[in-house]
Amino acid sequence: MIRHHPAEASLFACAAGTLPTAHARVVAVHAARCPICAAGLAAAEAVGGALLDALPPASMAPDALERTLARLDALAPEPAPPQSETSASGFDLAALASGHWRRVAPGIAIMALLPRDATDSRLDLIRVAPGRALLTHGHTGPETTCVLSGAFADGTGTYAAGDCVEADLSLDHTPRALPGEDCVCLIATTHHLRPHGWLGRLVRPLLGM
Repeated sequence: MIRHHPAEASLFACAAGTLPTAHARVVAVHAARCPICAAGLAAAEAVGGALLDALPPASMAPDALERTLARLDALAPEPAPPQSETSASGFDLAALASGHWRRVAPGIAIMALLPRDATDSRLDLIRVAPGRALLTHGHTGPETTCVLSGAFADGTGTYAAGDCVEADLSLDHTPRALPGEDCVCLIATTHHLRPHGWLGRLVRPLLGM
């Protein structure tokens, strides 16, 4: 049973297109498995559409269409979201895992999915063996996590498959994978983690997070 969900503000930002791409991808994966948040996203999109319909018409420059098309042509296309993110049946880890696992510590591996963008946000998969813990760390920006398999605890709660967890600058924690299967999470981070201790500061560049 899913017990943890993104904040309502995150759902509205995702629907409005103002949430950084990496974080929006995590929310989308969660919503694919969570009927409550899927309905919340649909409602937010409906509200946004109604507000747009209510706006009075505005005059446009004669070359507005040509300039808009030129800007679209100049933008690098973003990777299409895996089918797993939009399917009501949930996610397919094989489709989501588009890179290569990189071992960063005993029992811990990371896979980069989206590099840092203009908002200094990135998207990664992380896999932690049962009983293994990440180094104690804080955050210098928001973090959004969706648990894909297994479970972890970090002192603030226990999070299992399907749960979505949001962290901010106030959170310092030590996530530890619980017994059972590997804990695999999809994680979006903005800016960098703030590790505690000399070992954490040494390891952080290896993670890139």
